[in-house]
Amino acid sequence: MKRWERNIRPLPLRARPMAGETTVSFIARLAAVNDFPVLLLFRTIGDCVPGKHVLHRDAYLNASAQERLTVLSRTPVDHLRKALPSLTLKPRYVPLPFERPLVRFFRGYPYPVRACRSCTLRRSPATPVAWEYRDLDRCVCLTHGRWINSTPQFDLAAAPEIITAQADYNELVARHDQPKASAAFFQAWNLTTRWVNEKRHPDLIDRWNSRAAAIGATGAGKAAVRFPEMVQLAHVLTDPDWRRHVSMVELYDLDHFYRHTAKVLGVDRDGFITDRGRTDPLCEWAQDLRSRHAAARLGFWSDLRRNRSRYGSTPQPFPETRHFT
Repeated sequence: MKRWERNIRPLPLRARPMAGETTVSFIARLAAVNDFPVLLLFRTIGDCVPGKHVLHRDAYLNASAQERLTVLSRTPVDHLRKALPSLTLKPRYVPLPFERPLVRFFRGYPYPVRACRSCTLRRSPATPVAWEYRDLDRCVCLTHGRWINSTPQFDLAAAPEIITAQADYNELVARHDQPKASAAFFQAWNLTTRWVNEKRHPDLIDRWNSRAAAIGATGAGKAAVRFPEMVQLAHVLTDPDWRRHVSMVELYDLDHFYRHTAKVLGVDRDGFITDRGRTDPLCEWAQDLRSRHAAARLGFWSDLRRNRSRYGSTPQPFPETRHFT
C-alpha cells in the first residue's frame, strides 16, 4: 500500500500559511515544524514523484489531495485556498484525475521569491525560509522593516529612509497604475545601476556606500542602498508635467528638468550635463522621450511661430499631459 492510500491523522504542530505562498513552500514548512521528511510528506498527501529539485517549484493538488493536506495541517481548506494561489489554479496542460489524491509539480510564473524571514518565523519557527509570489518592486517588508528583495535580507533599522521609500513607492502605485509605476521604477533601477558602474555622481555613490555600511551590505552596487533614490527618480520619471516639459521644450530649456532632478536627489546638477563629454543615462532617457514625441514638438513650435508672424505674441499652451504618459 502506498502512503497516499493510507488513512491519515493531523500532524502534531501547525504551520500557518502565508498569503501568496507556494503550496510546496507551505508543505515544506509544515514538514519542518513537525520534523517530518518533506519528500515523505508529499507522498503522504498524494501520488507524486518528489525530489529536492521540486522544493523551489509549486504544485497542483486535486481535490482529494487538498482534503488530505487539510487534515494533516489542521487548516480549513478555504483558508488554504485563500492563502495558496496554486490551490485554485487549473493545470495548464493535462487535467488532474479525481480517482486518487494527486500532486503535480510545475515551475511557477512569475518565479517565486523568498518571503520576509521575520514573517516566516512568526508562522513556523522551525525554518526561516518560505517562497511566495509577489511584485518584484515590493522590496521592503513594512511590518518588520526588512529588505526582502535579495539574499541575504537586510535589517533596515539603521537606514529608515529605505523603509520610507517603500511607503512612498506604494503611494506612486496608488497615484498611477501598477504597470506605469513599475516601469518607471525599473527605469530608475537601470539608471542608478549605470551611475554606479560608470562611477558617476560621486556624492550619490558616497551616500550609498555609507548606507551599505550601516545595513551590512557590500557597497553601492546593492539595490537596497539605492532604493530611496530609485523611488525619488521614479516619481520624477512618471510626473506628467515633467514628461510634457521634457518632450516639448526646446533644448536650452531642458536645464530646468536637470536642475529639478538634481534637487530631488540632492546632487550637483552639472553632473548630468558636463561629465567629460560623456552623456549621462538620464540625458539618454530624456533624448529617447523627446524622440518619441518629436512630431508633436516640431508641429507645436512651427504653429507657434506661424501664429506669431500673423497675430503677434499670442500665448499657446502645450498639449495636455495625457499625451505624454
